[in-house]
Amino acid sequence: ATRFPKDTFNSLKYLLGAPANADVVSYYTTIATPTLVASTRFTVGIPKPAGKTWEVEELVAHQLAYVKHLAEEAAGERVQDVVITVPPYFTQFERDALADAVEIAGLRLLTLINDGTAVAINYAMTRSFPEPERHIIYDAGASSTRATIVTFSTGSGDAKGNSAKDTTSVTVNGIGYDRVVGGTEIDRRLREILIADFSKRYGRDIRSDPKAMAKLWKEAGRVKAILSANSEAMATIESLAYDIDFKTKVSRAALEGMCSDIKHRFAQPIYDALDEAGLTL
Repeated sequence: ATRFPKDTFNSLKYLLGAPANADVVSYYTTIATPTLVASTRFTVGIPKPAGKTWEVEELVAHQLAYVKHLAEEAAGERVQDVVITVPPYFTQFERDALADAVEIAGLRLLTLINDGTAVAINYAMTRSFPEPERHIIYDAGASSTRATIVTFSTGSGDAKGNSAKDTTSVTVNGIGYDRVVGGTEIDRRLREILIADFSKRYGRDIRSDPKAMAKLWKEAGRVKAILSANSEAMATIESLAYDIDFKTKVSRAALEGMCSDIKHRFAQPIYDALDEAGLTL
């Protein structure tokens, strides 16, 4: 990624089915190095040699095909049918774009399921609930933060009242989400700290250097992981730009200060889900 930043395509979920003028497309340009161009379908694409353009669905299909290859190697058999989880905020356009990518990858899509619902079903598979239980499933992921409120209950008998083995039902009561706040946004802000430090020391702006920005992105992720358990971390990048070896100390307090305006947004999806479910804590 640091050697060929223009040919490295990360965080493509932001772009699936997104109109070229969408806010999420503008946000993508702040976290990724590839150049974006408007496609003939009013979405976005990424230029490739010979004047052609990668559609986002094509790039996601390459990723899915690689995952298919890994799964087949691990299972020792052919993989064809897939069930894929998606964020609850995905629109029909985004879901259709992902379905197209699955088809391009040579897979057969059985269904798409919201990720919180998938977690709930997995949790319920090995448990019974003599009394109804209500749970909050919270996921502060890389690209977004989601909360899902579900009710689990186990009862006997089938839909017609006949005797049958106990069955467990999973009911989704409410969802909440923030499409931007997550690990990626923290990485972006941590990179801003590093950029500001470099500019202050050397009086040079490196935002227009794709390789330097890719190196800073990689280092920001490493430093974030260290700061999750330590109060300070040393960022070190050899030959960052202009033949300068960059080294600086970053404190957890500095990162928390940089993220102070979004701190409350990590909890807001829980309150939104509770509100939709008509519940309070």
